[in-house]
Amino acid sequence: MLEIEVVNSINSYLEGKGIRYSTELRMGIGIPDISFNIGANCKLKPISDYFHLSILKFIEKKRSVSFNEIKNEFLLTIERVKLYVLTLEGMNLVKVKNQIVKAIKNIFSSKLGTTISIEAKLKDWKGACLQAQRYLLFSDYAYVAMPEAYIKNIDLDIFTQSGIGLLAVAAKKVEEIIPARKSESCEFIQKYLATSKIVERYSHIEKKHLRNNIFTPYTLLQS
Repeated sequence: MLEIEVVNSINSYLEGKGIRYSTELRMGIGIPDISFNIGANCKLKPISDYFHLSILKFIEKKRSVSFNEIKNEFLLTIERVKLYVLTLEGMNLVKVKNQIVKAIKNIFSSKLGTTISIEAKLKDWKGACLQAQRYLLFSDYAYVAMPEAYIKNIDLDIFTQSGIGLLAVAAKKVEEIIPARKSESCEFIQKYLATSKIVERYSHIEKKHLRNNIFTPYTLLQS
């Protein structure tokens, strides 16, 4: 079994469960082979730029800020601040008057659901485990997925101790060998970015196909 076959098997599994996913989610601190979300509200405002989210959070915290305050907080040029703020204004998230910015919509109470990331590998389970640990900065849970035939060569205690889950993948089966432990380091803005990218992949789906505007709430290995 090739690595792409491991990925395709998991993708087929997720599609069969009605779970929305994205492959090779580029997060700067890691690129998981597969990331998926369970329970995010389909009305979530997708924002996939770190500065947009960070500046918006700063504005909401201060309630009212000047361009210069944003410039000093994030060490940006005033031209760059204007560009970010005007983009947020175009998204109807802030209101600008005389270079004073106020938030008009609170997105930080949005329901993000549960985000899970998976690193697929053929043999290098130690490297995969280390990679998956980075994903816990933007995911609630992280897994390593490997061909079923290689599982016998793995030190399962390392996965148990690290909190990284382990999946055994066969042609038509995905089995959870070690359950993942919930991340204690998942950061809201990073998770919002990851969730946004997954939601954007399905932005073309009509809402009538989604139950109560919520992505289908399956557990990872629900039968």
